[in-house]
Amino acid sequence: MKPFFVRNAPVFYSLVAMLVLYTPWMGRGYVNLEYPFSMAARALSDSSQSGLIDSYFAVQANPLGYSFVLAVLYKIVGYHDWFWLAKLPSLSGGLMIIIAGWMLTRERWANTRSLFYFWSGLVILNPLIIAFATASTADVLPVGLLMLALAIAMEGRKKTLWRALVASSIFGLAVITKYVPAYFGAAFLVTAIIGENREVFKSKWAVAREIAVYVLVPGSILAIYIWWVNTKYGVFISSGFVVGRPNIFDFQSLSTTFAKYLSFVGLCIGVTSVIVCFERFRFTKSRVFLLTLAISTSFINWYALSNRVMGEMNFGGGFPFNNLVRRVIETFGLLSGVALCVVLYVQVRGPNKTHKILIAGLVPYLVLISATRPTQRYLIYAIPIVLLLLVDAASSLPKKVFNLSFGFTLLGFGAVSLLGMSYLRAQGNAAENMAVWMEKNKVINESAAGILGVHAGQHFYGLVSKETKYEVVTTSLEGEKAITEKILHREPMNVLGRITRVYVLRELPKAP
Repeated sequence: MKPFFVRNAPVFYSLVAMLVLYTPWMGRGYVNLEYPFSMAARALSDSSQSGLIDSYFAVQANPLGYSFVLAVLYKIVGYHDWFWLAKLPSLSGGLMIIIAGWMLTRERWANTRSLFYFWSGLVILNPLIIAFATASTADVLPVGLLMLALAIAMEGRKKTLWRALVASSIFGLAVITKYVPAYFGAAFLVTAIIGENREVFKSKWAVAREIAVYVLVPGSILAIYIWWVNTKYGVFISSGFVVGRPNIFDFQSLSTTFAKYLSFVGLCIGVTSVIVCFERFRFTKSRVFLLTLAISTSFINWYALSNRVMGEMNFGGGFPFNNLVRRVIETFGLLSGVALCVVLYVQVRGPNKTHKILIAGLVPYLVLISATRPTQRYLIYAIPIVLLLLVDAASSLPKKVFNLSFGFTLLGFGAVSLLGMSYLRAQGNAAENMAVWMEKNKVINESAAGILGVHAGQHFYGLVSKETKYEVVTTSLEGEKAITEKILHREPMNVLGRITRVYVLRELPKAP
């Protein structure tokens, strides 16, 4: 037998690649309400700072699972002001995704390890994954826990019950880190029902016992958490429970949001799903059907969907696309997403049990998140699984076509990720530097936080406010020249050598 490292070399190489590519972005300042997770962790790790927990529930609807993990780190290290430390749980979630992907595919891809390298490369360079795996938010950690739980559950279908107990416990931890992993629950139930292969027979008692484990264990973990947070902080389930709960009966909103999600899923998987469709369906009638579907999809998206902005389904401030370019990109995304649906339909009808289990979790998840507020971050749960299914489907393509389609996608992901991460680093560092300057020069309690309240809000917590004389605004270089009030300090956002925006601390405009 080959040594352990040799047998598992692809996963080790992929883990090292993730660490090398992600580490340079870990030290940036907070952006987009990252700081409440750190403040909650400080409150959980130090009883004298318990009041900081209020800042978390004021702006976050997520459970406290991420902050629990971070509180343990703070307790061990004895320090909490390093930005990279607050992001370690997210990075560990990214590493779990890679490990889980290897567990799910190592037997099936044993003779074609290049498939795993392509999959891990697509995950590591994916703009959403890298953005949130280097952020101190509860987004990637629960994805890693969920995928690890699925991988363990699927490995244990022919083995003892302890694997189901471990998998269900990890699944429960994912749910109290962010509630939406619960929408993948059907995957675990299907895991309990079907066997490893056709000749394996599972008794009704064995099936019932496993289903009970997958329902009761995570359910108990969730119930204990809800009881604890309600008893200690007076919060039932979530501070945003009423606003964030699914409404599957609003069919118009659900279908529109689902189409938006499908469009962004399509963008997160590149061009390969379209290529797989047209390569796999070579008959004239099938090609005519696919062409008709593509034309109708493009028409519907262009005239009914792409001109609608919903929730957080956008490209962010780092990508200055005009409206025409944005609509073209979204239209292509929906084409890719619809092609993916065709691919998944073919796979779920096939004999592969792994495909059936993953799709059994994926489809209800996409439907249920479409019944809530549109939030692009929720797609992080779908991306690794969709890419895994897509690589499997594309493995039948001619080698040259396979390499070109995924190679093009990898280059696109890398370019978008570089731009996006440079923007986030510039934004976080500029906001942090501005807040630190205001503290050092003792004007922070005389200033309106403005946009800094979203990015560097921890500096404004608990201040005794004086008369407000100054405010922080963001503007372009041209807009900065038009400011007539006195400017106390400026912090530019330098993105890949170009100043895109400037944080300006200025005197309040005088009333006319």
